[in-house]
Amino acid sequence: MFLFRPYPTVRYRVPGTKKTIAMTNLTKRFAVANFLNNARASFDEYFVQDGERPDIIAYQYYGDQTLDWLIMLTNEMHDPYFEWVLSYEQFNEYLRQKYGSVSAAQSTVHHYEQILQQKKTVNDNGEQRIIPEKKVIVDYTTYASLTATERKTVTVYDYENELNENRRHIYLLDLNYTLLIKEQHPYIFDEGVSVR
Repeated sequence: MFLFRPYPTVRYRVPGTKKTIAMTNLTKRFAVANFLNNARASFDEYFVQDGERPDIIAYQYYGDQTLDWLIMLTNEMHDPYFEWVLSYEQFNEYLRQKYGSVSAAQSTVHHYEQILQQKKTVNDNGEQRIIPEKKVIVDYTTYASLTATERKTVTVYDYENELNENRRHIYLLDLNYTLLIKEQHPYIFDEGVSVR
């Protein structure tokens, strides 16, 4: 798996046998921030398009698809199956497996919210700023006592979709720092080198 490409391996003895196998040492964690030693690194914001994978983005941005693991770790993602944004088809399949169908997810209430402040746009010294909606989760009794403009029903579909869409916004480490990390790649997981 791409995420584990730079990780060291350890010899593991299979219980009840004399056989040993090489396994990825998941106890080692590389922290990009630690490696950079708190330098003020530059990051570019990126919005993942439907179906894009870390290796595709690594090739487009760095010219090296093997740096897919660096994209994951820069964004503090360790599980490529559940932390990377799902494509439209993957998302729908996920809903079908978890809730039975997409329509079931769309018709099932996940929670109720009270809207404390509506989303609005304000003019601030000639610049327009968007003030996001402020809301809190409430029980059904509280929800039922609110007016239509003060409340919101969040379906399972809405909840899962928002989680998935939030994963589209990632950061890419500046190419200059990437070259440093790539140069140090064989030594990154050595003892004493910025591992957490």
